[in-house]
Amino acid sequence: MRPRWDRRFRLSTALLSRRAFGRSLVGAAFARACAAAEPDQPGRLLWSAEPAPKLSLERRYRADAQVLLFGIPLLRREGVGGGSVLWREYDAGGAARLLEFNGFSTPARAAGLNRLGFIREMARISGSEMPECSYFGLITASPEESAEAARKALNSGAKEQVYTAIEARLAPGQTETAIAHFPAPAALSGENRVELVERARRALASVAQVRAGGPAVETMHSFLQELAGMLVRPDGKEGRFNYSGRPYRLHLTRSVDAKATAYFRERRLIAGSVEVVRVAGRLRREAGGKETEFRLWIPSGAERPLPLRIEYQAKSYLRLVFEAATG
Repeated sequence: MRPRWDRRFRLSTALLSRRAFGRSLVGAAFARACAAAEPDQPGRLLWSAEPAPKLSLERRYRADAQVLLFGIPLLRREGVGGGSVLWREYDAGGAARLLEFNGFSTPARAAGLNRLGFIREMARISGSEMPECSYFGLITASPEESAEAARKALNSGAKEQVYTAIEARLAPGQTETAIAHFPAPAALSGENRVELVERARRALASVAQVRAGGPAVETMHSFLQELAGMLVRPDGKEGRFNYSGRPYRLHLTRSVDAKATAYFRERRLIAGSVEVVRVAGRLRREAGGKETEFRLWIPSGAERPLPLRIEYQAKSYLRLVFEAATG
């Protein structure tokens, strides 16, 4: 059976070895990565507190929620939470790229609803004969499948919140995956991400890793890494990636959005000569299953296209919109 969090939040994660992931939480930088080697695993991609990245880009977002009925928006509320996207690149031991997405609700603005989705991935992108990718993900377990169930979850007064964490490594000849579920005080929210990630690390350390044969070369990437590679190529339309040992297909279509261009130009988030491109994405397991859709708005011609807007339909009745913040 597919893990519940997989069904809820397909926009994948970042792999870390458990020991190195613990070290990445030490220090104010929270996540400085490098390609380094352990004595027993020479050349393995892992996390460390050093060195500083050669490139670090970040965009922060305001999260809005739309309540839908038969796909038609009925209600929209702005500022129910926030989010961020991080893009870092490193040179140590061969070029590596870190990608991260973080989305969370603010309970005081979301009728007490406390939700978090955190994805981090790192991969070798050049300078190495050994392709490798790692990901880590953390998400709130949210079982509500209907608007009525979601309504009952508002201001529930629960003392604990259950989370699901996953970490994995994709390498030639082998994949390693661990999944853990753990409770945390309901008072902790997305603003306490460091503490929640530390709890996830401890929970993952207590479960066994599942090892399997390595993925095909064309599915050596995780989701964010594959998506980033496709976005930087104007002709990137189809891709493949691996999640929890399963291959997926990803399809993108693009079109210039004149309305979004005017909107983001007025907010001074793009230059006058830049257009905003709407990217519609679809992904599905190769073995079949429900298709997941999302949309991104990116600036044209960007070498590292951090989205200006992200839309994701988390439930049949709920659409989340992450709008780039200014300042």
